[in-house]
Parts: sequence; structure tokens; C-alpha cells
Amino acid sequence: MERLLNREFSIAETHSFEKEENFALRKTSAGLGWRLAFMSVQEEAPYKRSFPPSSDVLICIVNCGYLRGSITVNGRKHSLDGGPGSVTIVPDKVAFDVSMESTISSTHFYIRRRLLDEVAQSIFGDDCPAPPIRFTTTFDPVLEQLCNAVRKTLDDPDVSTFYVNFLVKAVAAYLVKNHAGERPEAAPAGKLTERQLRHIREFIDARLGERLALAQVAHEFGLSADHFGRVFKQCSGVTLYQFIIRCRVDRARHLLEETGMPIIEIAQECGFADQVHLTRAFRRIVGTTPAAYRKNCSRS
Repeated sequence: MERLLNREFSIAETHSFEKEENFALRKTSAGLGWRLAFMSVQEEAPYKRSFPPSSDVLICIVNCGYLRGSITVNGRKHSLDGGPGSVTIVPDKVAFDVSMESTISSTHFYIRRRLLDEVAQSIFGDDCPAPPIRFTTTFDPVLEQLCNAVRKTLDDPDVSTFYVNFLVKAVAAYLVKNHAGERPEAAPAGKLTERQLRHIREFIDARLGERLALAQVAHEFGLSADHFGRVFKQCSGVTLYQFIIRCRVDRARHLLEETGMPIIEIAQECGFADQVHLTRAFRRIVGTTPAAYRKNCSRS
């Protein structure tokens, strides 16, 4: 791992949870010479706070107590609900909001993104970086035990940093293999594979009711927003925004054909700002209004 940063991973590189009044640190890896990761053990009491993106991946594990609350990532609110062993993984480059409603003892474990990339290259035998780590709240006994093995070294003043590094790399390998998005297939320069295009459609279809940004979709495929926007238009002939509108209109057509939902509710269900927005897009793409389309369907 010679290419990794040669300085210690400091608490200043984390989300600075310790600045929260109801957050009491018990022990950390500060001063132990860890370069690939940072770990802290703490007591957390109820609080609400927004956190900016980090360059590295965060794993949160409940050690004691019952976790209750919520976390909002990319505009989606997720429940936090679980006892000891509950795991939350927050990807790099993602801002999030936390509403903690209970008191717990927890472990926070940061792993350098650059380590994940190097581990992925070793595993898959190519120069591609690791695919994006997925946000998740779950029970994962294997990941929990791997992180616990790292945590135990905090209490051993004689432990070798080489031993810690091997444990951290094991956690990184497990994340890449079990909690990462799809690895990009080899494709001609400036192109997306058919599989990637299908995945894009599935990713968008699952989130039509949400606000979708180019950067959010690009991150799912491990590409920059500018590069993804260019190659998507080259492959599909339309911009991502235009494609999303077409997907929303397709969903609206299905709901008009198969349900009796009011058109205003269909607009909301499909991610349009209002019924006027739906009608304008529907007329442009289908050639008629939603009401007229439903009427024609009922006749046939």
C-alpha cells in the first residue's frame, strides 16, 4: 500500500461527531499511527445534526443499547432501529442528516477510500477503482466481528501496526466484495454497456417519485457527473434529464391505463412537480393530455 497517504488518519478527517454535545468519546485510534483507518468508541445520546460529505467510508456499529432514530441520505429518510450488532454504512462523498432518539454505545470506523480502490484492484486484477460503497442499515455479523477485532487492538498498547493494517485490509476487502455497487464492465471509450444502461433504467425507475440529480446517478456508477452526462447522451441520444422525464411519462401512462388514480396523484407518484408539469411533458412526448389518453384507453 505504498501509494496510500503516509500520514496518520486523524480525527480532523472524520465527520467530527465529537463536537456534538451529547457525544462522549471513550477511546480512539489517535496517536497510534494508523494510516489506513480511524476508529472511535463512544456514548451517544439523543441529538440532531447535519453532516457534510467525507472523503472516506464510515461504518457505525451499535455496541450496547437499542438504536432508535433516522438518517437521511440523498434526500431519502431511513429508520435507525436495532440493537447491538446493528451496522450502518455511510459511503464517501455523501452528506447526511442524523436524528438520534436513544442512548447507545457505538463504534465508528472510517476506512480510506484509497485503500478500498487498491484492495479492489488486487481482488479483480485490473486498474479500475472500487465501485461505490452502498449506503445500508443492516445486521452483518461478519462485518461486525471484523470491526470488533480491530476495536480490540485499541486496548493493546503492544499491538503492531502491521497487524492492524492486515485487519483493516480484511474489512476493506469484505466491503468491496459485499457492500459495493456494480463494477463497471469494460466498454469502448466514451460508451456505456447494455448492462449499465439497463441498470441506469432500473435505478431511475426505483426512484421516479424522488428528485434525481445527475451527480447522484453518476455516483452510483463510480463516474464523475460531467463524464457520465457526456457518455450517457452519446449512448442514448438524450440527456439524463430528458431520459428521466420519459421514464416518468412511461410510468404515468401505465397508471392511467391500469388504475383509477386521480391525475394529480399520478403526477406526484411519478415525480412531477404538479399536474400542469405532467400534462406539459405528457403532451410533448405522447401527443395528447393525460385525461384524453385515459379516456381513449377506456374506450378500447
